Amino acid sequence: MSWTEQKIKEGFERFFSEHGRYPTAHEIDSYDYLPSSRQIQRKFGGLPFLRQKMGHPTADFTKGEIRSSKARFIGKRGLDYEQLVKKFLIDKFGEMFVHEQQPTSDYTSRFDFVVYAKNKQFGIDVFFPESIRNVVGCVNHKEKIYGKTNFEVIFVQANSAISQENIELLIKRRKNPLPKNIHIFNTDIFFRWANELKPLEII
Repeated sequence: MSWTEQKIKEGFERFFSEHGRYPTAHEIDSYDYLPSSRQIQRKFGGLPFLRQKMGHPTADFTKGEIRSSKARFIGKRGLDYEQLVKKFLIDKFGEMFVHEQQPTSDYTSRFDFVVYAKNKQFGIDVFFPESIRNVVGCVNHKEKIYGKTNFEVIFVQANSAISQENIELLIKRRKNPLPKNIHIFNTDIFFRWANELKPLEII
């Protein structure tokens, strides 16, 4: 793969949407959607320069280095749940109606999945937040990415230690309400919600 600056930016933003912060050097090397830090060094003059160019705060990285092993675990859990959601969607709606990595309308980011069901189209972003506090940063960031989408968007929160009740309380306490087309569900609520939908029929 040819790693352009735009592709690297998308990788950084994807990591941020999953973790609520940008990756450390160690995390970059183990993250599927980014090149190695060595490649970044050779092509772009190093991580500090690239971070500065993209406007990333440096404070997150110092803190992240200390917790890098925990963050890698959280990232892996997020990807595991993404695969679980993918299998469910394909089984429910059919592979041809489940589109992976479909760009947003302004092509600045991508959905994990966009699904075409009967009388409904919806996008999905799966993430595994470390804590309820982490959810706030993730949701704020995702809202900026998907806020102008003209169909329903579901943020699937995959950490079972965070209850849907806490998510609902977080939503109620927001200064600015979420757009009406955006919902935050834990995995159980999402699966129940999606099971109520009817798949498209192939004629």
